[in-house]
Amino acid sequence: MTEHLPNSGTVPQDGLGTYSMISRVCAYWSSLREHGEIPERSAIDAAALGPALPHVFLAEMITPRVAKMRICGHQIEDLQGMDMRGMPVAALFMSEARGQLSEALSQVALGARVTLSLKSAGRMGQPEMTATLALLPLADPAGRITRVMGVLERQGAIGQLPRRFDLATPLQLTSELPAPNAPKRPALRVIQGGKI
Repeated sequence: MTEHLPNSGTVPQDGLGTYSMISRVCAYWSSLREHGEIPERSAIDAAALGPALPHVFLAEMITPRVAKMRICGHQIEDLQGMDMRGMPVAALFMSEARGQLSEALSQVALGARVTLSLKSAGRMGQPEMTATLALLPLADPAGRITRVMGVLERQGAIGQLPRRFDLATPLQLTSELPAPNAPKRPALRVIQGGKI
C-alpha cells in the first residue's frame, strides 16, 4: 500500500494506547520533512529512534528497484541468523514476493512511503509469523533519493532459521505520488547597480 506523505510529527497511537515501532519511526521521519521535502540521510539520528532502533535498517538504492542493507538492527538480523550488511532487502522475502518488493522500492525511489503487510507461513519448526514493513525514502544533499529507511515489526516466534516473508495482501500502488525533491541549486541574489 502506498501512502500519502503526511507532514506531521504527531505519533499515532494504537488501540492499546501504546506506540508501535512503525508509528514511532514514521512519525520521526515525518518530523524531519521541511516544506514537504524528503529528509536527508544525514538528518537521521539513531538515538532519536529509541526502542525502535533494533527494528530499523538503512539501505542504499543500487537501482530504483534494488536496495542493499548498509545498517541493520538485530531484530531483523535475527530472522536470518547472520549479519545482513551488504545483503539485498529482498533476502527477507520468498522468491515469489521479490518482484512485488521491487515494485514497492520503485515507488520509494519516486518519493512514496510504502507499507507492506507480510506473512510467513507456519511449517515444521517455523511457527506462523506476521509482520509489517514500512519503507521510507531518504535523500542525499542534492535531493536525490539514494537511501531507504525500513522498519520491520513482527509478531510470532522465529523458530528455525532463516525466516522469509510473502505479502499477506496484494501489493497496491497508486499512480498519485509526491514529486521527488528537485536538485538543490545555489541561491541567486540581485546585485544592485547600473550599466557600466
